[in-house]
Amino acid sequence: MKAEQLIGIGFKEIEAKVYLTLLEIGDLQAGIISKRTGINRRTIYDTLERLKEKGLVSYTLSSNRRVFRAVNPNIILSKIKDIEKQANEIVPELQNLYKESKTDPEVEVYSGRKGIRNILNELLQVKEYLGFGSNEKFPEIMKHDFDLFEKMKKEKGVKSKTLMSIEMKNKSILKTAYNIVYRFIPDEFSLPTSIFIYKNKVAIIIWSQNPVGIVIGSEEVSNSFKQYFQALWKTAKD
Repeated sequence: MKAEQLIGIGFKEIEAKVYLTLLEIGDLQAGIISKRTGINRRTIYDTLERLKEKGLVSYTLSSNRRVFRAVNPNIILSKIKDIEKQANEIVPELQNLYKESKTDPEVEVYSGRKGIRNILNELLQVKEYLGFGSNEKFPEIMKHDFDLFEKMKKEKGVKSKTLMSIEMKNKSILKTAYNIVYRFIPDEFSLPTSIFIYKNKVAIIIWSQNPVGIVIGSEEVSNSFKQYFQALWKTAKD
């Protein structure tokens, strides 16, 4: 057997060499192990002490000298089973900690009309989303992509609630949108962007001639935007 095989199950390289030497030859004093392995005696003593603490090596006294022997290899399987049992007990708790600590939002940036199409396609995969409108910039910049988006919304039955500034209330463009319930808020609360809240994501689209979309994947951020939206929705006018 090669030392690498023991290294694969948790032995350090020198530990593996010492343990295999004891298994192959039998009871040995530290000095003889040193000569057999070519490892200096001080390191051999330190290694034997670690193996003894792990329960893999024992010793007896012969003429006031320690003679070391390898413990039956079955102890390795027993230790692995103990570790597996402990892991099964603690991993669920570790998993909960992992979920709780994973608070950093995932941010994706899309640019250009092709990039914005990716965001629109995501919106078409949900049953309902919330939105803050951006006056007439959405259809103006996206052109036929806007028309296709509205057509697909109708076919898929995707619904939305959208807040718009009061100046948009009588605009004809709103009549071309499907499955949307609009409410209107004072102009000072309106935003120069479109914001879509869906699943655990928030998409913010800046309607420049080369539009930019920022998608934030975070339950915490999404919930904050939902709360803000609901607060405005309650005071907004039909």
